[in-house]
Amino acid sequence: MKRTFLTIAVAAAAFASAYASDFNGALNLLVSNNLEAKVASQRGVVEVEALRAENALSGPEAEFSRVWGNNPEIGNKFAISVSQGFDWPGLYAARRKAAKMAESALEFLNASAMLDARRDARLLLLDFIHNSQLLNLQDKYASRLDSMEAYYKRAAEEGLETRLDYNKTVLERIRVHRELHQLERDRDALIVRIQAFNGGISPNEVISLVGKEYPKIDRSKLSLILSQVEERDPGYAAARLQSEAARQQVKVEKLSGLPGFSIGYEHETEIGGGFNGFSIGINLPSWSRKHSRKAAILEAELAEKDAEIALKQRKADFESDLVQLDYYEHAIEESSAIVNDDAPIALLRKALMTQQITLLNYIDEENYFLQAHRDYIDLVYEYQQALARLMYYE
Repeated sequence: MKRTFLTIAVAAAAFASAYASDFNGALNLLVSNNLEAKVASQRGVVEVEALRAENALSGPEAEFSRVWGNNPEIGNKFAISVSQGFDWPGLYAARRKAAKMAESALEFLNASAMLDARRDARLLLLDFIHNSQLLNLQDKYASRLDSMEAYYKRAAEEGLETRLDYNKTVLERIRVHRELHQLERDRDALIVRIQAFNGGISPNEVISLVGKEYPKIDRSKLSLILSQVEERDPGYAAARLQSEAARQQVKVEKLSGLPGFSIGYEHETEIGGGFNGFSIGINLPSWSRKHSRKAAILEAELAEKDAEIALKQRKADFESDLVQLDYYEHAIEESSAIVNDDAPIALLRKALMTQQITLLNYIDEENYFLQAHRDYIDLVYEYQQALARLMYYE
């Protein structure tokens, strides 16, 4: 396996640019500017504060009343009262525990959102590198066609080549340049996507850092990834905590069905006399609470199932990519030596110049090797995508 991976690393290096790139630098910059990741973090703070606010005591109630008597002997009467309501004592602790679990779940969800953003940014940069490699290959082919067209034009004018061959080179050059321009439009569209992901900031710095070389990845880090999902995946941790919070919410709903209390101070005046005292009230539970309890129980059951589904799905995604890696490595090793060899094109050019093959034969054969090279670039790209998804926790 080590020998295979070394072969792939050497093959990937064939696409590297002449200057050193900093893929991780581009990645970190892109993620740091991403607005969605920032919004997700801020939204988590808002939700946490909302959870804390739900467990606060309701504000005290103050009342004032004045009643006018219907004759002078009775006089007027007024009263002032201030009261504070309380839920059942154990309810506050239950809410606090449920809120704490939900708060921890939100923190893990934020961490999961950041990992998602980092994965998406990594894949976006791989798209750009892939496009750059295809552009480089197509540009070289277009340059060869340009020189061939110029040669056949002069040769046709001097009577050394037929006008028919010249027209063939013109048509082939037009086709190749059309494909080149499509790749250039694809690059422009990628730059727009990168700028949007970069928070609307100019992507020039990101693009200058990413270069044309795929990042080097230590394949050995992926061997234990399936066994690490339960420990390292923040999405699964969030789902488990949400399940715990949902179970705690069941207890909250049960306690919410118990009576609440209120204690107050009262002051009244009547017929010139003053009265001071206190009041105690009780809030009787509503029968509608039983539906809330049932909903909380169902929510707890669903949250637990969601946690298990999240774990299985993450493992399945990783396992699928791990299986694909073996296929990609074998396919890349098989074809790398041939597609990266310029000798076939040189031999074809020599055969054309010595009239051993016709121009159409040359164009067909060169397109055959060119398509094989494109397929190889696509293969390496798909391999890098699988690696990028597997590097989710890095």
